[in-house]
Amino acid sequence: MFRRTALLAASASVAFAMTACGNEDAPAAAPTPAPSAASQIAAPPQVTIANPPVDTTDTASAPEATDPAQTGANPVNNTDPITPVDPARYTAYGNEVGWKSPSGKIYCKIGSTEFGSGCQSGDAPVPDGANCVTPSFTIDQLSKGFYMTPGKVTPTCFNQGEFGVENAQTLEYNTSITFNGMTCFSRVEAMICDAGGGHGFVLSMQQATSN
Repeated sequence: MFRRTALLAASASVAFAMTACGNEDAPAAAPTPAPSAASQIAAPPQVTIANPPVDTTDTASAPEATDPAQTGANPVNNTDPITPVDPARYTAYGNEVGWKSPSGKIYCKIGSTEFGSGCQSGDAPVPDGANCVTPSFTIDQLSKGFYMTPGKVTPTCFNQGEFGVENAQTLEYNTSITFNGMTCFSRVEAMICDAGGGHGFVLSMQQATSN
């Protein structure tokens, strides 16, 4: 998706139909929009990262606009090139694509409906701006992650596997998938998704950040 640089659900194994905590049709709470960190269309998100900033300058060639390691959006100094995959390999019901991380701890989906795209993990921290208070579940019982639509990311918590798909395929490390104008990058350190317009998120067991 352009000069991608990208930022980054639950431990479910098969398809599960889900809802955001406290609301079946929308995230529990919409966060205050963060300022755009990009000056160009489809630029990857800039987020606060767990590790200190590093010099990611790299003179080696990488696949065009597919390597988030070439910008400050990458959570670590990872300069391994990114290989795009064919989204048809990850086709799910309802004109969607779905996958899981190689660790099996993050589940993601990109669809065509307002709440049909995003990632979640039961082991991730609560994202900043997410309202995860519910009388029916404890924080440990909820998975944490993000909804995304083109140009927008919404942090939230889930009481079910919103983004699990049946027989989810693994999106191997150092590969990316693009569908419906959004791209996700699978890194050893995190799942980094670019919603376009300078917005995206980073999701791992150590961080859940977005803008």
